[in-house]
Formats: sequence, structure tokens, C-alpha cells
Amino acid sequence: MDTKYLLALLLACFTFASAQKPEYATLLIPAALSENANAVIRSNEETYTINSQNSLTVRTVTACTVLNEFGLRNLQTMSSYSPTTRISKIEARVYDKMGNQLKVFKKKDFRDVSLADGFSIFSDNRMLYLDYTPIGYPFTMVLECEYQTSNTAQIPRWSALSGYFVSTESDKIQITYPENLGFAYKEVNFDPKFQIEKQQLPGKVIFTARNIPAVKGEAESPEFFKVSPIVHFRLDKFSLEGVDGQASNWKEFGQWYYERLLTGTDELSAETQLKVRQLIGDEKDQIKIARKIYAYVQDKTRYVSVQVGIGGYKPMKASDVDKLGYGDCKALSNYTRALLAAAGIPSYFTLVYAGDDSRRGLMPDFVSPQGNHAILAMPYQNGYVWMECTNQVSPFGFQGIFTDGRDVLVIKPEGGEIVRTKPMIEKDNSRVATGKYMILADGSISGLISTSSSGSAYDAVYNNQRLSAKEREKHYKESLDNIGSLNLEKIEFTDDRDAVRFTEKIAISAPNYASINGSRVMFAINAFNPFTDTPTRYRNRQNPFRVERGYLEQDEFEIAIPEGFDIEAIPSGLELKSKYGEYSSTVTRKLPNLLIYTRTFLMKDGSYPSEEYEKYRQFCEQVAKYDASKAVLIKKT
Repeated sequence: MDTKYLLALLLACFTFASAQKPEYATLLIPAALSENANAVIRSNEETYTINSQNSLTVRTVTACTVLNEFGLRNLQTMSSYSPTTRISKIEARVYDKMGNQLKVFKKKDFRDVSLADGFSIFSDNRMLYLDYTPIGYPFTMVLECEYQTSNTAQIPRWSALSGYFVSTESDKIQITYPENLGFAYKEVNFDPKFQIEKQQLPGKVIFTARNIPAVKGEAESPEFFKVSPIVHFRLDKFSLEGVDGQASNWKEFGQWYYERLLTGTDELSAETQLKVRQLIGDEKDQIKIARKIYAYVQDKTRYVSVQVGIGGYKPMKASDVDKLGYGDCKALSNYTRALLAAAGIPSYFTLVYAGDDSRRGLMPDFVSPQGNHAILAMPYQNGYVWMECTNQVSPFGFQGIFTDGRDVLVIKPEGGEIVRTKPMIEKDNSRVATGKYMILADGSISGLISTSSSGSAYDAVYNNQRLSAKEREKHYKESLDNIGSLNLEKIEFTDDRDAVRFTEKIAISAPNYASINGSRVMFAINAFNPFTDTPTRYRNRQNPFRVERGYLEQDEFEIAIPEGFDIEAIPSGLELKSKYGEYSSTVTRKLPNLLIYTRTFLMKDGSYPSEEYEKYRQFCEQVAKYDASKAVLIKKT
């Protein structure tokens, strides 16, 4: 045989063999890992080498088998970089269900895009991203990435599971570190049911997870980071975008932040300080002065995002915000701090995890750069007034659901302090509705509703006054979708910003609200606020559940019935009391043609085990059932 032909044949065989990865064949996935899974992490290896206080080398290799289209979201096809983080290698390989290689993507095949979010005017963060569309399912993608960074302040956390509906076959992280940097870690949500091994060696720690079945996502389940085994990592001696730091507790961290990132950023011109004095005049009341300054900031500035180097952590100078009229959350909070200081009022820059869906707080027992937002804390009467400085329309001192009820870091000149922001409790989150409506003989309805909202209910509705006419009509028709062919005849708003109470007055009419059957007219008593959010039924609930925000609803309505009709039946009164909430409802006859409907519904905050889910579901089902109760009118003969 010709030598060249033999070499070519051997090379082809080697190439074919290297392109095959039988271990990625879908048939090899254990049945327990396929159950409830949209994707399976076949193997994940993360190696972090901390070379020094300002040098970290990372290598990751992740093989993910995507079982269906819902598993696509679990592909890791991107890696971000910046002037302080350099990607030296990124590569992806795709295999079919038998483990045969289909495609190889090199670094040049990845799209290089900005991480600007649409409103960031300064951003030097970028991302390499692979836009991959599969030709079928299942398939496996292996992503290999290596990068170097000078940032050691935020070492990525490790999770033994990637999310709901994703199982783990093998996942390993190894961190090597100089022992003089004060390396530490924190294990969260570890449980014997998760197969996780730990090796602690001098200058090295290794965590390995094996054969962990997917956790099925269920309605009202906690956020995944609250149930998945996670390990957080940190250094006492760290570097953040070129700024070295050292902290072993929150006091030290706050002091470092104040001295290295805040000092010198709060200076204002003599002209601006004069404006502050003219603005407050002879006012002596601290709250009234702060209200004026807060309103001044709202009128003068707008929010933009800044994500450039240390500018992602260090605020712009207050004098620059004063000139330009814009800034990010750090800059606007710092600017407000400077204006208050010019008025002789102390306040403190504060780091927080902000978000509407969860009261996620900083970890009080684990010191590291945490939080995704900045607000301002003004000392007042043995507590704090919290100021959200990025919102041009929110009332003074109103946090809303964005930052309430969570641990934050208040940064003072003498150091940092973990403080809990004021939570909005159930009875503060109130919605009080009064009004009247009339049922006509043809089944149509007309009425007037006045609803006063506070707390989280205020947060949900106070921006309705800023909707366009078209958006407003769409919103209220969706809110009152139990009334078909709804006509909005008049809408009036009153925003009491001092009391933080928003009132909506709405006049409505609609044909065919009541159903007619011969001489009878039947209609649902609760026309304007029926509870319909009955939780999903599960035969074998697995996850705990959480009612994130409780609330209180109180309704009282007069209901006029048409002339020539009598009341044949009305719902009987009902009172429910459980650990999940309370409900009461009554319908009484005041006059021959007038009914009075009253309703009180209290839903409580709480976290509960899976065993209680069915009781909670039944409570909600009872409320929904009674809210749908109907009255029956009969035509007089």
C-alpha cells in the first residue's frame, strides 16, 4: 500500500475518533437525571488559580446536553470581558445524540457585542457570544473558555445545580490560592440529599457534585438560589478594577469603600451650595429640608447607567452630576448626599440588592463586594429614611418593593454597617375600594369605583397616571377582564405623595354583565375585585413555597337592582381564618332594591414547607370560589 495513502487513512481514522465523544451519547444519561430535566450538565470543570492579590486565571469546560427547546436557556454560550478581563481562549463543539461531532466554533465565530443595556451612556464591558440554532434535539454543546483578570474581589460563586429542570451528572470546581490573601468560602443550602464532596488542602479547595437529579419548577417556588447548593468565595486582600483593598469584616469593607471610592466625590461648587441655602430658606425641619432637596434632584437629574472600570463601583463626582444633570444610581445617591451635606444634614451611601420579586439581602456573615444598586440612608429618629435617588417620580422616603425589607450596607466614614431596610408588611400594603353599581333589567352594569392604594399596592398603580390614553384603557380593561365589553367612561387620579396614597376613581358600564334566564337575572356580586389566582394543583408537591408579599383588601359596595325585580337569592356570609390569610364577606339587604356588599381579604407573607402547599391552595380556592358567588334576581309577577 502506498505510504502516503496509509498515512492519510490513519489521519482520517484519528480525526474521526477524536471527533467522536461516546461519553456524550444521550443514552448514557441515567434515567434519574433525565426525569424532569430539560437539560443535563454532563460535566463541568472550573479551575480558578489566584496568582496574587490582583491576578486570577480561570479555565472552564462545560458539557451540556440539551434535551428539548426549553433547555436552550441553559447553554453557556457567552463570556464577558473588559479592559481588566482578557479572554485568551473560547471554543465550542456540538455533538449529536450519539456523541458524533457536528460542528466546531472557534473564537472568530463568536459575535463580539457590547454589554451596554440600551441606557448605559458609558460602558466598556463587552461579550463574546455564540448565536447557535440547533438542527434537532437532543444535542450536546461543550464550551471551553480561558480568561485572565486583575479583579479578585468578586470570585464567581459555584452552584451544584444550574436551575430548575436541569440535572447535574458531574460538576467540579477547584480553587488554588496563596494562603496569605485570607481566602474563605461559605456553603449555602447544603443538604445530605445532594451528593457533594469537599477536599480542603493547603492553598487549595475542591468541590465536586455528582448525579444530582433536576429539581422540578413548581408554582410559588422560591428563587433557585434559595434552594440550590451554592458556595461563595472571597479574599481578605483583593483588587477591584485596579483598586486594592483589605477587609475581613463589614466595618473594614465599608471603611475601605468610603476612603478609596467615596472620598473626594461629594464636593460642590460655591454656587451650588448657595442654591441649596436659597432652596431651604428659613426651614429648620430636617424632613422638610430633605423633601425639598429630594424634589430638586428629581427635577434636575435623570438616570443613566455607567459601567466603565472602577466607574461601575465608584460614583461620578457630585460636581459633574450637578453640571451634566445625569448619573447612575451611585452618582445620583452621592449627589443627593452632597446636597444634604450642604444643608447640614448627614446621610450615607448604601449598597443593596434591588429587585421587585425578592427581598434578597447582603450576606451579613460573609464580607465581599455585594449588591447591584445604591440608595441613600438619612439618619432620623433612631432609624433611617431611605431614599431611592434614581426615580424621578417616586415620593420622598418611599422605597417600594424594589429595596424594602432586606439587609443593606450603610457606608459611613468610620466603616460599614449592615442594616435592614423597613419592610412593607401586609396591612401596609392595602387596597381600599368603595363605590356603587347598578344592575339593569337587560343585564347591563354601570357603576363608580373609588380605590385607595398604599404600600406595595401604591407601587403597583401610581404610575397609571402617566399612561397614555390608549395604554390606560388597555390596563383597566385587563384589570377588570371579568367584565366583558367594558366601557371606561371616566377616570380620575389623586396622588397624595406625602401620605403615599394613590386614589383611582373610575366610572364604568358594560352590557351583558348579568346572565338572563327567563324571568331571572344572575350576576357575580364581586364585580370589581374578584380573586382568581388559584394556585396550580400538584399531586406530589416537591418544593417549599413562598408568599413574597402579603396584602390587605377591603371592599364595600352598594348594589342597586332594577325596578320590577325582587331578590331571590344572595350569597351567605363567609369567614375564613388560616395561617395563610383571613377572608370575610357579607351581602345584606338594606332596602328592597339595594344590597350592601362588604369584603375583607388579608393574604399573609410567609415561607412554608411543601407539605403545607395543598392547605394553602385550598384556602386560595375557597376565596376564589366565594368571590365568584352570584346573586339571583327574579322578575315580579
